Amino acid sequence: QLTVNITAIVVACVGSAVLTQSPLTAIQMLWVNLIMDSFASLALATEDPTRSLLFRKPYPRDRGVLSQTMIKNMVLHAAWQLVILGGLIFMVGDICIPSTDASPQVCTPRALSKFVGFYGSQPFNVPTGRPLGFDLAVTAASGACPMAFDLEDKNTWKRVKGVVVPNRHPEYCKSHKGGEESATQHYTIVFNVFVLMQIFNEVNSRKIHNEWNVFSGIHKNFLFLFIVIGTLVAQVALIEMKGLNIAFGCTSLTADQWVISMILGLSVLPINLLFRLVPSSIFPGST
Repeated sequence: QLTVNITAIVVACVGSAVLTQSPLTAIQMLWVNLIMDSFASLALATEDPTRSLLFRKPYPRDRGVLSQTMIKNMVLHAAWQLVILGGLIFMVGDICIPSTDASPQVCTPRALSKFVGFYGSQPFNVPTGRPLGFDLAVTAASGACPMAFDLEDKNTWKRVKGVVVPNRHPEYCKSHKGGEESATQHYTIVFNVFVLMQIFNEVNSRKIHNEWNVFSGIHKNFLFLFIVIGTLVAQVALIEMKGLNIAFGCTSLTADQWVISMILGLSVLPINLLFRLVPSSIFPGST
């Protein structure tokens, strides 16, 4: 719960400050809240005690709730999730570059747009879900496109046969960002990867004492498996079911986009093994 809270707060705050709006909508955050605060809590609370746990001495009453290992896992996993989500937010989604001074513009691909997926498509070659003003400001600042029209700024327009003509077309990029459905595909990938990383991180959360095998005894907890699988099925329905996905501000994804989303979501499992190598002693918390 604390890991997802760290990630969600940073994404929401940075998104609001940099993009002027959060990449995750309110109803999407409510869904994440539900699966983490309710479903995940129920799944983890029903874990049967192990023999080693029963023979462990009780903790002192003045010992902190958060151990150094728990804080290490929260900080490192939140950092990993922010790296993945930051890449998806800022390195995916076409930015529009003008082709001529006074005509509708065309879009050029972002850094990951040319990546070819397992089924031959380009899963990241999607219209940007970022606010139009942000992309225009970025491309204008880099000198890639003209500044917005301002009659008082002669650098933003020119005279053609005595008529003031803006250097940037008034409908700049509008026709190339796609419709309302395609414009949300970019952020649908972001939301899907965010949720999948939380679901698979539930498996990591089963072990909080630096154990290597987080799958130990997982087959004995049928309620845990039922909740995790049920949450995955519900997430697929949120993305793919017409009407329901619109309510959540999402749109259907392609097969390659689902494969990429699953791989990025599952990445929290192998990266957890690397985090085990980081000494817990460098983090605050109870020992």
